[in-house]
Amino acid sequence: MAGISLGRVVLAGLVVLHAGLLVWALMGLAEWLFGAVPWPAVTNPLFPRPVLLGHWLSVIAASLAFLTGLALRWPGTPLAVALGYGAMAVVCLIETTRYLLHDARWLAMAAEYAAYLAIGSWLFLSATARQAFRRSGG
Repeated sequence: MAGISLGRVVLAGLVVLHAGLLVWALMGLAEWLFGAVPWPAVTNPLFPRPVLLGHWLSVIAASLAFLTGLALRWPGTPLAVALGYGAMAVVCLIETTRYLLHDARWLAMAAEYAAYLAIGSWLFLSATARQAFRRSGG
């Protein structure tokens, strides 16, 4: 892998992650809108419809912020993604404290929050991210 930096590998991984999240959230939003869909359900039946709407829209917003920001080299991308992750964290808190029942729910929430912090920190602090979100030219 000569010539490929760790930062570029992380950036590529984040592209795959956010593209996957976007597809998952669009599938969930389609379930929310239409009910019956031709794929296995991705929606948690424990969550009420308003919570699900917030869930899917926050994931779509964060994913699109990252993917569109990267494509346009938009300097505001790290902040936009952080705001999207903040919305996702609020939804996660509501889901975890009000609706989820499994024993690992707190660990899952902690892992989700740790991922938001790690990715957000990388977006704000890494040289690769600064270069990726810096427009060239005028």
